[in-house]
Amino acid sequence: MRRLLVLLLLTGLLGVAYVLNRLTEDWHYVLPVQAGEVAYVATFDDFTTDWDVYDGRLQSQVADSALRLAADDTDKKPFSVSKQYWSDFDLSVQASPVDGPLNNGYGVIFRLQNKGNNSPDDDNFYLFLVSSDGFYQVMRSIDGQQKELSNWIPSSLVNQGIGVTNNLRVVAVGNRFQFYINSQPVQLCIPDNPDGISTYNELNGGCIGGQMLDTLADSSIPNGQLGVVIQTLDEPGVVVNFDNVMVAGPDPVIE
Repeated sequence: MRRLLVLLLLTGLLGVAYVLNRLTEDWHYVLPVQAGEVAYVATFDDFTTDWDVYDGRLQSQVADSALRLAADDTDKKPFSVSKQYWSDFDLSVQASPVDGPLNNGYGVIFRLQNKGNNSPDDDNFYLFLVSSDGFYQVMRSIDGQQKELSNWIPSSLVNQGIGVTNNLRVVAVGNRFQFYINSQPVQLCIPDNPDGISTYNELNGGCIGGQMLDTLADSSIPNGQLGVVIQTLDEPGVVVNFDNVMVAGPDPVIE
């Protein structure tokens, strides 16, 4: 009788543990930050175990003291993120394309809520990208529905070509974001209609049906992982090295 009671108790405890595991599998601890204080650094001089690495046609590997992303396929967005979850942050990274076409995208993925694959087409995230032919863009994806919050805008701030380095920075406080290329802030083309499409045409007056703004306001994704990402368009072979990732506490107010 006593043995039966013990078995029933153990069975009950296992059942409770299983239910709790299912309930908490999507819970994450969001790291707090203090304004002006460095909270995280990754230089990739040694293997860093808290970053995603994988092989195949989409690759993320630590090589030559950098985190190298490569995509041997078209229309892909392989990424690598650290395991920590963040809400407010001041993120900076050095990005250096080393191979592939100029028609590419590379940069920062942030507030990623990852559903467990290495291409974020079904995940929730924001992207801040530059291209080797001198453009930048900000986009968002919610449950696979991607939206250009600010479409591709040409800028002389982007160092063009292969074998160059661009310093990228994103500052997030609550639902407000600011973006920098090589230490200089960049403006976004934000449509006047929140449901509208960001349309930028340099020959026809710049931001059409919207305004060029210093700050993006968007409350769709409150927190998530930080990392780096590349994008192939109609040509494969994009290879980019990322280094000197740093996360600091942002100033508490973004104008």
